[in-house]
Amino acid sequence: METMRVLVIGAGVGGLAIANGLLGKGHEVQVFEHADSLRTTGAGITVWSNGTAALRDLGIDIEPSGRRLHSLRSLTDTGRLLWEADLGEVTERLGSPTVQIPRRVLIAEMAAALPPGVLHFGRRCVGVVEQPDRVVVEFDDGSRATGDLLIGADGQRSVVRRELLGGAPAKPTGWASWQGLTRSDLPVAHGHQTLNIAGRNAHCGLIPTGGGLLHWWFDMPWKEGDPVLSVADLRAIFRGWPAPVEELLASVTDDDLGFFPHIRHKVPHVWGGPRSTLLGDAVHAMPPAVAQAANQTLEDAWLLTQYLSDVDGDLATRLRAYEQERRPRALKVSRTAALTSAQRSTPLQRLAKFPSWLATRSQVASLRSGSNVLRGVAPHPVVQAA
Repeated sequence: METMRVLVIGAGVGGLAIANGLLGKGHEVQVFEHADSLRTTGAGITVWSNGTAALRDLGIDIEPSGRRLHSLRSLTDTGRLLWEADLGEVTERLGSPTVQIPRRVLIAEMAAALPPGVLHFGRRCVGVVEQPDRVVVEFDDGSRATGDLLIGADGQRSVVRRELLGGAPAKPTGWASWQGLTRSDLPVAHGHQTLNIAGRNAHCGLIPTGGGLLHWWFDMPWKEGDPVLSVADLRAIFRGWPAPVEELLASVTDDDLGFFPHIRHKVPHVWGGPRSTLLGDAVHAMPPAVAQAANQTLEDAWLLTQYLSDVDGDLATRLRAYEQERRPRALKVSRTAALTSAQRSTPLQRLAKFPSWLATRSQVASLRSGSNVLRGVAPHPVVQAA
């Protein structure tokens, strides 16, 4: 295998993951980030079994820094139990745990695993030029970088996607999240159980994230021009919801509150050119309803690492093979996330109760169906391009 010089745009979850993967396979990697330092915004990330398996294979173990989750419990806003999945059994069946971790910690750990000189900050990509023997990235300061391969990992507003594919940006779904990550004395913050609560036109969740941190979120319909709610607004809207929702809202302030409109990309059939491709939110941004966006990004990084390391064939053929292998599963998860968001407006009397064993098996089946890592899908043989 010939060593390649790989240019990665974006130092988020996807960019750092693919950098670790390709460096581990002997490639030369340079990561360019438009911000002046690592972006540590955001709350917590639920890294499901597929995500932890991908990270482990990429050389990153997040269990010591996160919180292993043992169960996922779902209630109505009246406190009626809908279902509870045993995540311990999911871990046994799939061979890898579900871990909740602060986004900033995940980013820091993946960045720390990279050797000096790989990360470059304050470098905003403004143009891409592909040539038969190289790809050139142009930055807003007038500088350029040249490599054998370009990977766009620059998020939902990806400049690389725009340069390579054109097309419309991600579209809003009509929902938004108000969320935060705060230290809490509530028992849920010190346990191992995710609590999801479904209302007629709203949804909330509480997830222990390690070290007494609690990731909490409130999802509601929202469109451009609607007001961005305050904590006082949330207290009024979620008054009377099951414990510990009111206790949580009484303990936080507007300084703790982050606001994120939900968006969804149309997932294209081809993700790049002869010397370029995309991964993560740059190609398949999706609503957070099934908490798989970061996990699908890690799946991309894992599979792309395999195709750039272990499979014969010219570069363009391997890139298209990676995209063809990932697209059906990423598209399935994206559609499920969009459908789950839409169903949050379903009347509560139509929400059925499921036995624990069925909820657990459903989690296993759902994770496998959207995963290359868990399904053990090795890269298919590729045919050398003429």
